[in-house]
Amino acid sequence: MHVDSSIVDASRRILAGLKTLLREHYGDAYYGNVVGEGVSGDVTRRIDLLAEEYVVEEFSRAGFNTWVISEEKGVYKLRERAEYIVLLDPLDGSLNYASQIPFSSVSIAVYKASDPPPLLHEAIYGVVASIFSDIQVEYVNGKVLYNGRVFEQRAGKNTGFKVASIYFDSVEELSILRDMFMNHTGGFKLRVMGSAALEATLAALGLIDYFISLTGRLRNTDVALAVATAERLGGRVLVDPPLSNLRVDGVKILRRLAIGSSRDAFMEELRNRWFSGG
Repeated sequence: MHVDSSIVDASRRILAGLKTLLREHYGDAYYGNVVGEGVSGDVTRRIDLLAEEYVVEEFSRAGFNTWVISEEKGVYKLRERAEYIVLLDPLDGSLNYASQIPFSSVSIAVYKASDPPPLLHEAIYGVVASIFSDIQVEYVNGKVLYNGRVFEQRAGKNTGFKVASIYFDSVEELSILRDMFMNHTGGFKLRVMGSAALEATLAALGLIDYFISLTGRLRNTDVALAVATAERLGGRVLVDPPLSNLRVDGVKILRRLAIGSSRDAFMEELRNRWFSGG
């Protein structure tokens, strides 16, 4: 679907302003303080609220008939009837941010409002951008761009080993995954960096071989662009609940998510062990 350039321009402008705001307050302990819980039960820091309110206010000023769905306060109905739905994580990796670990990102995904609401992978525009570097991935008019470079398909690498970003709750889960990697790939390198939006998107591009979350705490706001990107580039997305149930009408918990290659025996075993479909 062709997207109106005005909503793209507004999203890019809001992103630039938000990154400036977040960099200005980086290192200030006041903004790292926990002040409550978001709608999904995760902790809310003062910087989370500041970032969310900034984006919501800027979309309101832009004049679009928009509903914004974000992690701290849920659904902001900026107009009575929505033309666009924005799925927002204005600071993914807030623990990193509060701990002065410079690996955090912003995630914005835009959907055309419909009845029933669109599915998670049906974004018409999206962007995930690192706050502390120039890394930026965009999905616009059916094209995926990494720092301006168009990706037509998921990248293939020949580094001699697999790189995986894995979020897990138990040593047993990691042990099972390790054995699966040894059986299928001969080993892997584990990278867990604390910003699921960016890590999952890099996996969707194929720059990381796998992104796996088994924690039951991942949210649709974190990975909207990653899922859309993986679908567009021919990667494989395993998700519980299934994509057909993930409509963009609120903050949703993804019990499990995996992104990898579509032609991959490891992904098939992963599906058989932890996912009911995909």
